[in-house]
Amino acid sequence: MTTQQAKILCCGDVNGNFVELIKKLTVTEKKNGPFDSVFCVGEFFGDDDEANEKIINGVVEFPLPTYILGPSTPRLSYLYPEESIEFSSNLTYLGKKGLLNTASGLQIAYLSGIESTSNDMSCFNKSDVEELLIPLGTQVGFSGTDILLTSMWPAEVARHSHNQPSKPVSGSALLSHLAAHLKPRYHFAGLGVHYERQPYRNHRVLLEPARHTTRFIGLAPVGNKDKQKWLYACNVKPMRKMEKEELTAQPPNASEFPYRELLEEVAAKETLNRMNGAGQRPEGSQYRFEMGGSEDGVPGGRKRHNDGGNDGPRNKQPVGPCWFCLSNVDAEKHLVVAIGSSCYAAMPKGPLSDDHIMVLSVGHIQSQVSAPAGVRDEIEKFKNAFTLMAHKQGKALVTFERNFRTQHLQVQMVMVDKSSTKALKSSFTSAAACAGFELVTMGPDENLLDMVNEGCPYFIAELPDGSKLFTRNMKGFPLQFAREVLASTPILDCEDKVDWKACVLSKEQEIELVTKLKNEFKPFDFTADDDSD
Repeated sequence: MTTQQAKILCCGDVNGNFVELIKKLTVTEKKNGPFDSVFCVGEFFGDDDEANEKIINGVVEFPLPTYILGPSTPRLSYLYPEESIEFSSNLTYLGKKGLLNTASGLQIAYLSGIESTSNDMSCFNKSDVEELLIPLGTQVGFSGTDILLTSMWPAEVARHSHNQPSKPVSGSALLSHLAAHLKPRYHFAGLGVHYERQPYRNHRVLLEPARHTTRFIGLAPVGNKDKQKWLYACNVKPMRKMEKEELTAQPPNASEFPYRELLEEVAAKETLNRMNGAGQRPEGSQYRFEMGGSEDGVPGGRKRHNDGGNDGPRNKQPVGPCWFCLSNVDAEKHLVVAIGSSCYAAMPKGPLSDDHIMVLSVGHIQSQVSAPAGVRDEIEKFKNAFTLMAHKQGKALVTFERNFRTQHLQVQMVMVDKSSTKALKSSFTSAAACAGFELVTMGPDENLLDMVNEGCPYFIAELPDGSKLFTRNMKGFPLQFAREVLASTPILDCEDKVDWKACVLSKEQEIELVTKLKNEFKPFDFTADDDSD
């Protein structure tokens, strides 16, 4: 072992078997030590209230610095304080959830309890998971944690693995979501059986750069009757001290990422729930200037191709009226901010912020890929103008286009505080991984037309640093994906606006906001120059 490595032990559910645990730790330390620390997952206390009291009163001493998670059953919640605490010099309760940075350089994330809607401290919910992820979203260049400790298993962890658990173990989909975001190199869990899963990849081969693998290790309870392994020793070199080649080296038995199918299913259900919620549009209708366009799909479904006519797909007209075409007499023109020769800028329905803009083609065009060069050039002019406007306000511009279940070209432009720009790329890529698809970073010499053929669905986002994130894997793609990322706490912190229908303004408010946008855009409005010619 080199001095750069941390030597740790991880233990399964203790369940009050303190004597057996201490005896085993003492022998292991003497035989194979020294160890830096011990981490206990699963349930720590047991049914012997007197033995439990001795632990929390510091009467019992442990031979090594030992860290424990919180309760997994309500009956034992009374033994734990609200915050982390040292029960004795060598026994520390970490708390319900959080991040621990050790003296050896390891970053350890942890979440106690079981998934439930209960408010008892022995349970966790979606809010707990999201709160744990918030500080990581602001870390520059975040690529993963060294270790993740959870009481219960993540759901579907054994998928794609050649070796399987000795018996089924219930798992949490929220923990699968958490593991997908955190990308731990080691994930330890209790409340189950001993199971050392073959390492799984955190990237798709040939589709994105290689990442490190994750080793999931489920540990059996201390003193279990089946004599399954409950104590695991390992040497862990902190990620921050590793070269990229060493970190991303792939074991020969590495499997595919196990959570992709599950997370795609969860994302699809959430999308359906949002679509079926209050304010759902009437059958066959389409809202005007909405964030995501029609959710009913393009005419004829996703497989829209050139019919062979001279006009081609770019000028193919929709089956019904398109509210985004300015020629439509019913278009809500009070939302328009500026009109160029080929494109116009308008405020969307239910904007994320007061300076949320969308740029659309004046005529009916499906996407940027279907658009003629003049339209694409004018979109760039709008982008440059709104970038200057954002800069004057101390902000930066994020743009994105979703050519999926939309009828009309829409490029969204959202201004964000410059202080939040460092979290943008990791927020987009992490959210994509959790939703079950990959966002590829386009090369500096690549453009959208190089990446996708006309008529094919895609998503593209351009960040303030000029980097472009792209995918054409639209199976199960969340329709509000970009809004979810930008509305998250590290960016705009307005998660109540993820669904545009939940934040639609009155017409009077819209007119007032559009007037404000026009005044702020006036110094940069190149269309005014066009009008004067």
